[in-house]
Amino acid sequence: MAEPGAVAGVERHGRPRDPENDAAILDAALDLLIERGAAGTSMEAVAQRAGVAKLTVYRRWRVKEDLLMAALEHARAPDMDAAPAGQSIDELISSVAELLSRPRFRALMARVIGASVDHPKLVAAYTERYLRPRLNAVAHVAQQAVEAGHLPAGTDPGVIQDVLASSIGSVLLQHADDVTAVQIEQRLRNLLRHIGYRP
Repeated sequence: MAEPGAVAGVERHGRPRDPENDAAILDAALDLLIERGAAGTSMEAVAQRAGVAKLTVYRRWRVKEDLLMAALEHARAPDMDAAPAGQSIDELISSVAELLSRPRFRALMARVIGASVDHPKLVAAYTERYLRPRLNAVAHVAQQAVEAGHLPAGTDPGVIQDVLASSIGSVLLQHADDVTAVQIEQRLRNLLRHIGYRP
């Protein structure tokens, strides 16, 4: 988060920011978040892991929550974005299963979920910027499936959204490192089949 009056890419005292420092800090913050959780990650530890001075970190991010949110944004891959327009439930399930099969991603999301008590602002920001748009996309895809006859007439898209979100949350909290995309996809498809989905 830039300080009032700051110019993007320029530190408070007029010196240009070093992109390599930024990347090193964000990578270090992400690694520590996964290893120790939000409560166990400090600005000082991030600076030490990144190999920069503490002041370098504080000039960029004044509080830990801002740094951790920036690290989460830094880690986001294109396939973590919301479902594109026109995507079917089958395509959505396949892409979600592949993403959930990545141990590092599951560990990161479990840490975010676990931060809800001690760092509610971080979780609230993550929910608003990342989770809610994607959950809304799931509901939209579900509505399209109802209209196409793949789900029973009258099915509430919000129910599909809740079912998938709950199952995804369960997968994220599992500690097995060998769970595969195929296994996760089968689980999600079984859930949908039980509530009337027909490809």
